[in-house]
Amino acid sequence: MSLPTSRLSSASGATRRAGLRLALGSAVAAAALLAPWAQAAGPAGYPSKPIRLVVPFSPGGSTDILGRLLAQKMGENMNATVVVENKPGANGTLGCDQVAKSPADGYTIVLGDVGCMAMAPGLYTKLPYDPLKDFAVVSLVARSPLVLAVGAQSPFKSVADLTAAARAQPGKLNYPSSGTGGPNHLGAELYAMQAKVKISHIPYKGSAPSVVSLVAGETDFGFLTAVTVDSQLKAGKLRALAVAHNERLASLPDVPTMDEQGLKGFQADAWFMAAVPAGTPKPIVDRLYAEIAKALPDPVVKAKLDAMGVLPSALTPAASAEFHKVEVAKWREVIKSAHITLD
Repeated sequence: MSLPTSRLSSASGATRRAGLRLALGSAVAAAALLAPWAQAAGPAGYPSKPIRLVVPFSPGGSTDILGRLLAQKMGENMNATVVVENKPGANGTLGCDQVAKSPADGYTIVLGDVGCMAMAPGLYTKLPYDPLKDFAVVSLVARSPLVLAVGAQSPFKSVADLTAAARAQPGKLNYPSSGTGGPNHLGAELYAMQAKVKISHIPYKGSAPSVVSLVAGETDFGFLTAVTVDSQLKAGKLRALAVAHNERLASLPDVPTMDEQGLKGFQADAWFMAAVPAGTPKPIVDRLYAEIAKALPDPVVKAKLDAMGVLPSALTPAASAEFHKVEVAKWREVIKSAHITLD
């Protein structure tokens, strides 16, 4: 994603955004070309023991499902054992901290999300790790786009309608989230910052009650993942106004992007990133990237990701690191603007 606000824009920022969009658009093709080279560059004898893939969340969620898909396919392709280890707690920061402090030998990987890898530095004043300094990024593995949705009974037919109403009555319109400080919450605050409106946050315990609140008209709009709102959109109980992605979604081809509706550069995805401790030898990072890039197009993996509403990315380590820097800076600014803290 790129820096989205006019306050943050600059010529260099525009160049960076263009580069990232180009990288994202060609990621899978590039992965296919780079995989053989990267695999060949891997160090002799690696891996010689089981690899731990730490998922910093409880079993059963999107990160866990993605992690287990990768672990199985990587293990098969590498003729090695890749073990998923769930380390939940503190919005993913416990697991990330554990990996950050692990040996930099390529045998411990974290599959973090946008929360623990990019939002946490702005939310916690005493975060025990630095996502940018304590990790070597392997790959932006996948993205789960957010969709701006309203209830079927809502009078809002476009982003412009929503923005006009929010400006006319500051603070009156409200939105749900699955919890304070998560992508649903900060995605809406990104909209507030870029559209220059004041809105009200209503946190729920999970995504399901957030969707229920929209369907019932208890909340006015929400930024939820495409898979979360898919069934209600098909049932006609919710209406999608926009997708907060860099391009339209194949599953929602008639729904324009936020950018198309005037909020230039607006992107708010839930995403998943593989990383290893800083100092891990580059040949090992390249080998792990090659295996991830090889695993994602597998028909079984792709079918399950499609069912989850998750888009594979497989960005190279260099492109992923640049993406990571932009995301940390962007969400830190959003959090500061909205005066959000979890300490």
